[in-house]
Amino acid sequence: DGSKKFETTSAGVTVTGALTATGDVTAFSDKTLKTDINTINDALSTVSKLRGVSYKWKENNKPSIGVIAQEVEQIIPEVVHTSEHDGKEVKSVDYGKMVGVLIEAIKELKAEVEELKGAK
Repeated sequence: DGSKKFETTSAGVTVTGALTATGDVTAFSDKTLKTDINTINDALSTVSKLRGVSYKWKENNKPSIGVIAQEVEQIIPEVVHTSEHDGKEVKSVDYGKMVGVLIEAIKELKAEVEELKGAK
């Protein structure tokens, strides 16, 4: 129909529609590629500021769940990206990068639970 579904740009690749992979989808995470590595502190407080939402996409009324990029950007700006879509700037969330904060928040909760159990 002449519409773009897959496009390469100087910023990377844009896919319009669903993307299904029959194999793994990964991102570099090797220690040798990183510097100034620190554990995320106060992760539970950070996660507590996030808001999970349900919504419907305007283009097809399809229900979904997730977060609002503008809200996340106020709390974890490192996971929000701005790009062009249909001639205007829109924001996207790198959900995979939120995993580190969630892991540390769970560990903080576990420590609190263990402390409360020990206080009995």
